[in-house]
Amino acid sequence: MKRKIIGILVLAALALSAGIYYHYASQPKNIFDELYQEMKANYLGENIFYQIKDTKIKNYKIYDKDMNETDKFKPSIEYPDYYLNDHNPNLRITFNLYQKKGLNIYFEKHIDSKVTMIFNVRYMTIKKYLNTKISLINSNNYIDNESEVKSYLKKYGITTKDLDGYYDKIVNQKVLKDWCSIYDSKFSPTDYGDVTVKTQWENW
Repeated sequence: MKRKIIGILVLAALALSAGIYYHYASQPKNIFDELYQEMKANYLGENIFYQIKDTKIKNYKIYDKDMNETDKFKPSIEYPDYYLNDHNPNLRITFNLYQKKGLNIYFEKHIDSKVTMIFNVRYMTIKKYLNTKISLINSNNYIDNESEVKSYLKKYGITTKDLDGYYDKIVNQKVLKDWCSIYDSKFSPTDYGDVTVKTQWENW
């Protein structure tokens, strides 16, 4: 009888420990986890992202390799261009809820009438890793070769400090500031939390 009671107590303790561990593991470790978890939990219903003025929340259907429709969606938050300015259009956030779990923040920066920089800020939930890369479009030609990108930036006098400023203006001062205005975040645009942050240009 005592062994049975002890066995039950051990199982109960293990279950409690597992529950505590799961609760801790599922808690957001950084501000990007917060965005991801909120969208994942509520993308098919009313979520708090609708509180961001004039943004459009869309769920794009996912198709398999044979182009058959699945029951999966890729949520997206799209900002109107007039929220920014003529030099920073096409700001959007897309959420990857399945294999490549995470989110991407995309925005553009016009250098001149022909050349546009594209920023891709990618967050991976499992690795807690945020990486920003840039590419260019020049007269409809897509350029992502790093040496070519650097050459263009040098030609137009764009420094790594400028790139940091473009990132800060959109990611911190717009996207994350908006998030903190609608959600009681544990983090802030100046304190991301537990995340490794890298940019393509940090060692240029």
